[in-house]
Amino acid sequence: MLFRTALGLVVGLLLSVNLMASMPILKGIGGDFSLQSSLGKQVSLSDYRGQVVLMFFGYTNCADICPTTMAHMSQLMDRLTPEQAQQVQVLFVSIDGDNDTPGHLNNYLAYFNPTFVGLVDERHKIDAVAAQYHAQYEKLAEGLVTTVYKKLTLTGEPTEQRGYLYSHTAKIYVMGTQGRVRGYFYMGTPHDEMHTQIKLLLQE
Repeated sequence: MLFRTALGLVVGLLLSVNLMASMPILKGIGGDFSLQSSLGKQVSLSDYRGQVVLMFFGYTNCADICPTTMAHMSQLMDRLTPEQAQQVQVLFVSIDGDNDTPGHLNNYLAYFNPTFVGLVDERHKIDAVAAQYHAQYEKLAEGLVTTVYKKLTLTGEPTEQRGYLYSHTAKIYVMGTQGRVRGYFYMGTPHDEMHTQIKLLLQE
């Protein structure tokens, strides 16, 4: 019994060392915040304490990076066990508060995964969160443009959405169960690597 306990401690220590080497706590970036959400209520990052949070800054009118990244994370969620999936939360922070409403974000994210939560608010609040996480974005055009969702509506017809074009950070911020930024994923990060890192974070 004593041997098993000692062995368990050693394994746990090795896992912790491995995780800290691959995904150390990033100092000077991140922190708690509160924004309006696609759930119809104010949401804070601290609401997800105890879960691994994957957070992405984007906007629904994005024609490539955002839908591709959301699809990539949707595929990741499909690879998790039901128990693991309940401990992982994807947050999509919209940088286009002029056009993305909470209801619109809810409809958009439902195409990818119904558990994904969208966050949007007044411009100065979004700017403050972006600054906390060193996320950069810039409006590319003053005039409105029209793009078509990569996903189809329930009627089978493409959905047109008018809005601005932005250049923005393409990082997926990975936060451990204590809400601290531990590193980044990207839309090209292999699912096996993402899955392994998430399992390690959940074991902390």
